[in-house]
Amino acid sequence: MNRKSLMFSTMLMSAMGVGGVVGNVWAADVQCLKTLSCEELGYTEIACFQNNGVKCPYGDKYFCVCPTNYKFTCTGENQTGGVGEDCNGKYAACNCSGGLMWGDGACVENCPLGSILFDDFTCSDDVVSGKTPIGVVVYVDESGTSGQAMALKSIGYYEWGPTSNDISTLTNYSSASAASKDYDSCGNTAKIIAAGDKSKYPAAWAAHEYKTEGTNAGDWCLPAAGIFTSIFNNVAAINNSFILMGGTGYTNRTYSWSSSEYDGTWAWHSGFDFDYGILNYQKIVGSDVQPVLEFKAEMR
Repeated sequence: MNRKSLMFSTMLMSAMGVGGVVGNVWAADVQCLKTLSCEELGYTEIACFQNNGVKCPYGDKYFCVCPTNYKFTCTGENQTGGVGEDCNGKYAACNCSGGLMWGDGACVENCPLGSILFDDFTCSDDVVSGKTPIGVVVYVDESGTSGQAMALKSIGYYEWGPTSNDISTLTNYSSASAASKDYDSCGNTAKIIAAGDKSKYPAAWAAHEYKTEGTNAGDWCLPAAGIFTSIFNNVAAINNSFILMGGTGYTNRTYSWSSSEYDGTWAWHSGFDFDYGILNYQKIVGSDVQPVLEFKAEMR
């Protein structure tokens, strides 16, 4: 091989590289990939629910994302399909059968204000054969699934406690508007009985020791002031059930202790002649005690 031929061979090998050839023959170092379509990349929807999605950058399809609260298939027990439009087969809430209501992600017992609570913790607006009524629903929280039922009658006449003795763990409510938002009946009661025995705080202890068919001592509590405001705001419906069950309804002459404290000398008390249906009252004065039972609707 002459010098010219050697130089040409070297140039050709250099152009080819170690593992391929030039031109359009083949090259081991080069690999061409197919461009994926929008569908292959996950953009499969024509449009998204409530516009929650991202459009394919080189097409008309979308990748859709459901709102976080759309998580129920609504095919469970007592569920009869979804409410409104679905997102990818899921709903924010479900319809319920058998008089149940949707709450806390399930179909639950419907216990509206004024309904009767029975010893098996079911509710009705009328007498139910074979069941013992134990209270009337006097408060329901915003979710509609938790609330408090009040005993059908006063269980006795008691003082709240000694004067000039402010329970440090209890919040002091210095106005009726503030006290009317206190619904923590059992939390308040627990703090009161922890502060002294029944000789010192007889009203709270009487509520704490009350029991009925289906309940035990410790289940019932001295109602918070906000419970009386709830009765005051819904008195007609609530009193109808009290009267139907042979209980004691609330009037301008009905006075009962709450578990909400004003200060060391005074505590809040029902009084339907006053704003919010409550007034502050000296703790050493005797008054009725009508306990409440906190409940959470039975999950179905």
